[in-house]
Amino acid sequence: MEGATEFEEMYIKRIFEEHCREPGEIVRTSQLAERMSVSAASVTEMIQRLAARDLVTYVPYKGCRLTPSGFHYGAIVKRRQLLIEILLHDVLKIEEGVEEIACKMEHAVDEVVEQALEQLFDYPSETFDGRRIPDVGRVNPSQD
Repeated sequence: MEGATEFEEMYIKRIFEEHCREPGEIVRTSQLAERMSVSAASVTEMIQRLAARDLVTYVPYKGCRLTPSGFHYGAIVKRRQLLIEILLHDVLKIEEGVEEIACKMEHAVDEVVEQALEQLFDYPSETFDGRRIPDVGRVNPSQD
C-alpha cells in the first residue's frame, strides 16, 4: 500500500491475522483494541481511515472485514514479517524475541528486499516453526 503508515500496516496485519483465525467473521473493534493495546475509539478511527482507502469494509458498532485489496496487503505485511523471522532465526541465529524484532523491521522492507529474502530462502512456504507464509502470487522462477 503506497504511503501507508506503520500504524496502518499494523492494523491491516492484525485484521488479516484475525481473519485467518476466523474466516468470514467480522473482526470486532473490541478484539482489535485488545490486540493493539489501544482504545476502541482509536480502533474505530483507524478502521474508518482504512475504509476510506478501500482496505476494509466498516460495519458500524461491530468492526470490519477486509476488502480483497486489504486482504492482499495484509498478506504482504505478514509475509514480510515471517521472512524476516526466518532471517533472524536461521541466518543470524537469534533465538529470543524474533517475532517482536521482525514486527518492528517489517515496515522498512520493500518489494525488492522481500524478493531477495524469498530467493535467499528458496521461496519458503512456511517458517522454521511450521507457520504458513501467506502466498501473494509470487512465482518461484525455478518452477517455470
